[in-house]
Amino acid sequence: MTSSPSKRARIAQLMGGTGTVLMFSDLNSVRKILCATEEKVASLHAAEMVALGRLVIDADRQQVSWAGRALPLTRIEREVLTALASPPLRVWTYRQLYEQAWGAHYVDDASAVRSTVKRLRAKLRDADATVSVESMRGVGFSLVDTRR
Repeated sequence: MTSSPSKRARIAQLMGGTGTVLMFSDLNSVRKILCATEEKVASLHAAEMVALGRLVIDADRQQVSWAGRALPLTRIEREVLTALASPPLRVWTYRQLYEQAWGAHYVDDASAVRSTVKRLRAKLRDADATVSVESMRGVGFSLVDTRR
């Protein structure tokens, strides 16, 4: 690792094509490569738009709408709803939701997930949405269409 382009070029010449060489100008560049997996997953996730009936989640614009009306969700509520609405619809465990929305390791405290889901349910209800967050006791949550 060196910030000098001439030194990096000299190292490449010395290697003479005998192997793979990774050269970086600074430590931040190294970190970007070594820690890219989680960042790439997050950026791929953020580039998606999820639509479920009249529910539209635009992760690029950080907006959620029901029937064309914006829902006033916090970032965590948006992340939880995005996970629940992502195909295929399924039951998300407390651990999976926590790690997806908070981006941290789950410490076996379901209260944060429960309180976020409680607020999310209220906001969906206030918007007269026909989707709701359903509990699977002791397991987690799923998004369901209440019209069915």
